Amino acid sequence: MPPDTVSSVPTPTKHLPRLRRASADERPAFRLTARDREAMKIIFDNRWITAELLQDLLSPVKLTDRQQEALSKLRADKKANAAGPPQRIKREIRRRLQLMYHHGFLQRKKIADGEPLAYTLGNLGAEELTLYYGIDRKEIDWTTRSRESSERYIQHTLMVTRFRHALEVALWDWPELKLELWEPGGAFLAKVSYQDTLRTREGTRTQVVEGTVKPDSLFLLTHSAKGIHYFPEADRSTMSNARYLAKLKSYYAFWAMYVRDKPSSPIQQMRVLTITRSEERKQNLRKIADQISPEAKNLFWFICEKTYLGKPQEILRDNWQTLEDDTYRSLYTDA
Repeated sequence: MPPDTVSSVPTPTKHLPRLRRASADERPAFRLTARDREAMKIIFDNRWITAELLQDLLSPVKLTDRQQEALSKLRADKKANAAGPPQRIKREIRRRLQLMYHHGFLQRKKIADGEPLAYTLGNLGAEELTLYYGIDRKEIDWTTRSRESSERYIQHTLMVTRFRHALEVALWDWPELKLELWEPGGAFLAKVSYQDTLRTREGTRTQVVEGTVKPDSLFLLTHSAKGIHYFPEADRSTMSNARYLAKLKSYYAFWAMYVRDKPSSPIQQMRVLTITRSEERKQNLRKIADQISPEAKNLFWFICEKTYLGKPQEILRDNWQTLEDDTYRSLYTDA
């Protein structure tokens, strides 16, 4: 009689819940790696990000010559087919994000059907960044607000993240340009005052208006020791025309006071970037901005984000319009 055969029936992999954290006994074993911490730092810098955007910003893994050759070919194909279907997210990155979420290092939210999950920092992730990057915990206080924030806030933040992602990826092909500074929304704030003309029943009158410059981010591009400061404004078509005009008037007052009339200012050249979701909205905002001053013709720049989504290199090419004319310009010019 043949001896008994012992066979182990493989236990099927249990899928972890997608939008709630798994209980302690459901979670698989997990240990943070240096690459996980790098991912959390990128998420911290962007506040909200998707896996697809994150995978481009992580440092490349060390590869053999053969692997590097295959990767170079893949990147060349990706660039050649930039207008094609969206890239697939690497399984390893998706898996690490899943584990960090279920172990409390990240938080994630589903924004809408058909859209990718959005990730932000969790409490354990904040502690990890404080420990390994020396970041003051006060700088991470916004994470609680991020987890409790509305869909509108998250969508707006993701729009800024998509812009930053496109810029950083595009700069790979522009080694002469350097991204020297990137400050998140809320880091820069300046109070200004200016005279504005108001219409009344009797005609018009002039009054002093107190305004605030508070961009969605602030960054600096340099080339051969020359630099331009950029003030992005992500427009999701939720702002009234009057409010948008008032915002640009504050920017113009800031430029006149701290750039045009102050040669010693650390900001020698600046541009206010309006990013819209549609070409029609972009053209409408250009008409509104044209009411400000002839001096503002090259201060305000405009682009529709569809221009660079899936094609990040386009963000630095001749795809921007100003108020001077309908010519398309490159984001970085000395003009």
